[in-house]
Amino acid sequence: MSKNNIKNENTESTVEIRVLLSDIWRGIIKFWWIAVALAVLLGGIQFYRTRVRYVPVYSVSATFTVHTENAVLKGDNGVSAYSFYYDRDTADQLATVFPRVVGSKIVQRQVCSDLNVPAMPAAVTATCVQGTNMVTLTAVGDDPQLTYDTLLSVIDNYSSVADYIIGRTKLVMINDPVVPQKPSNTSDWISSVSTASLIGLLLGFAWIMVYAILRKTIRTKEDIRNILNQHCIGVLPQVVFKKYRREINKNIILTNQFIGNEFLESLRLLRGSVTGLLKNDEKTVMITSTAPDEGKTVVTLNLAAIMAKDEKRILVVDADMRNSGIRQMLEAESFKKNKKKSNSFFKVETVETLGFDLLSFKSNVEGIQKIRRSQEIKDALNELKEEYDFVLVDTPPCGIISDATIISRAVDAVIYVIRQDAVMQSTIRSGINSLLEADATFLGCILNGAAGGIGGYGSYYRYGGYYRYYRYGNYSKNGYSSKNGKYRKKESNAQNSDYKIKK
Repeated sequence: MSKNNIKNENTESTVEIRVLLSDIWRGIIKFWWIAVALAVLLGGIQFYRTRVRYVPVYSVSATFTVHTENAVLKGDNGVSAYSFYYDRDTADQLATVFPRVVGSKIVQRQVCSDLNVPAMPAAVTATCVQGTNMVTLTAVGDDPQLTYDTLLSVIDNYSSVADYIIGRTKLVMINDPVVPQKPSNTSDWISSVSTASLIGLLLGFAWIMVYAILRKTIRTKEDIRNILNQHCIGVLPQVVFKKYRREINKNIILTNQFIGNEFLESLRLLRGSVTGLLKNDEKTVMITSTAPDEGKTVVTLNLAAIMAKDEKRILVVDADMRNSGIRQMLEAESFKKNKKKSNSFFKVETVETLGFDLLSFKSNVEGIQKIRRSQEIKDALNELKEEYDFVLVDTPPCGIISDATIISRAVDAVIYVIRQDAVMQSTIRSGINSLLEADATFLGCILNGAAGGIGGYGSYYRYGGYYRYYRYGNYSKNGYSSKNGKYRKKESNAQNSDYKIKK
């Protein structure tokens, strides 16, 4: 194996480890509450069992040997003697019978009578050592004195039953019972609750590990190349708005001074990639995605604006007639109607602050049917190519309806927007395959919303201070989020080269 292959394998292993660690961190951010909930739940259950429902239990034991009467040793005075000798059969019989004697109803009634109680105040068990005459009696109850008295009463009254079964017996005490001073079930409830909570945290972390291992989304440029077998033509960072005391403009458009220079620089690189990959006669480019909220409209408008600053005539075609986001994004921008190019089917307006034209279709059934006819769209785009340097077509997500597939036959190239860690790989692959089956020419993919820093998969993108994440594809009215709707937009420096954003 060559050194280059070994180096490539080591690099891929490093990337996989980095991605796994990033997924674990994202899982922690997303599912930390599950681990906390499990810790609180298990800790609460253990607290209830060991603290709230805790009942002290006292235990008293007595160990003795049982001796049976031996007639051979009976004295001349008629007084019986008890033999220390016993055979194996007698010992086994004692081990079987004695526990039954202790638990018999006769003994229990006599104990209740002695103690003047309606029921047995303590549970009494007998344990015999197999092959010996040694017996241990144990009484367990919630009152130490009553438990002790119960054991003594059982010892005194057992003979009333035992004499009929194993003959006359005598007990020789080895360990005398004493009144217990402390509960036998004393437990450290703090330790128990802590252990249960730790188990809950571990279960939550195990869930996060499973989540991280089973993640099947696109996270890096390498994923686009290795998993989708496509070329990544650009990476746009996740836009993070600094948290101000006042409401600010959170519209992701070049004229917004709050979006940061990193996003602008990424757009410059994307502009260079797109114009460099397109051939001289390729001017119409369709921009689509697999699912909603992946940022295809944001990419379309910002790419058009950055290309327009390169002294290019740019037209944006709003072909997402069912759920257009372009109007909502550009509502705060100034428009100038172009009467020459408008008709009953569509209208063309100039977005003066961004420097490109916008073609939008009339939202009606007839319009939708026309846009779904590939040849009509192709003829219209070919005509527009004569007037513009580049035509960018924003379409519906190809994973939902077939509009993008139909339009892809009428354009020169397709750009596929993929939001980082948003859609499953299989769904993205299905969307790309649907376009390839329609003989679409793929220019490449754009990795959108790439997070950096801790939990990120690639480049480092931060914007200082405290942050609030903003999802692509969601916009407030007029591009602002003002409480009273009267926040005035600051004057943009649209006349400056490539919109040099003020920090």
